[in-house]
Amino acid sequence: MKEDNNNLHRTTLRILETLELIANNPNRFTLSDISDKLQIPKSTISPILHTLVYKGFLSLTPDYHYRIGFSAYNIGTGFLHQFNYLDEIEKILSDVTNVCLEASHYAVLSGGDVLYLKKVNSPEPIRMVSFVGNKLPAYSTALGKALLLNMSVNDIKKLYPGGLKPVTEHTITDFTELREQLTKAKQEGYVYEIEESNQYIRCIAVPIHKSGKIVASISVATPVFRYDDKKEALIKALLTDAQYKIETLINTLEISYEDLIQ
Repeated sequence: MKEDNNNLHRTTLRILETLELIANNPNRFTLSDISDKLQIPKSTISPILHTLVYKGFLSLTPDYHYRIGFSAYNIGTGFLHQFNYLDEIEKILSDVTNVCLEASHYAVLSGGDVLYLKKVNSPEPIRMVSFVGNKLPAYSTALGKALLLNMSVNDIKKLYPGGLKPVTEHTITDFTELREQLTKAKQEGYVYEIEESNQYIRCIAVPIHKSGKIVASISVATPVFRYDDKKEALIKALLTDAQYKIETLINTLEISYEDLIQ
């Protein structure tokens, strides 16, 4: 529920609005510009700006334009030190599950396996059985195949020197067939699994990129009896939105690939 602006502290709100304005428009605004943009009298905004400069939250250029100061950077850094990106990803997955009512997952590649790092359970009584820390051969899951999308057949073969062993009777066991499926998935943007790792479960997945490299994937798993064209379209739309949000998150953070899989 959005809080009534009448309950907010007016001066504090003006300070925060000032910082947000200057952070989004560095070196653009003078005192007069800020006064006009925020519709705050100069006599009111001037001491606010002076105090923020004194405390290092703003700095003033020689031509009297304001920009964010080092103290604001320190606060942002403090947030990052406390920040657990997986918690944020779980929130995004929760939004997906709350709409489609099916289990959603976030995973990375660990050797030739897909490693589940986050799962949000479906509220339905009949659902996919999986858990964080679980591993399955990547070629047998939509999540895993999304992680293999950019690999050549030779690279994939190196992951599975003993061949593609079936997990269920529907698992792909031929490298050429797997490559054809991955090529089609890369063109479409979605990866599918039909009872290949779990009987009676269908999955749709998309890859997660950081700096152009696939580093993770997300999926939604649905029992076959609840799966239809309408559900598929909804899941695809939700995954596309979640993909954008997660990629924006991990590409904004200074986080290495090693950090992503911990």
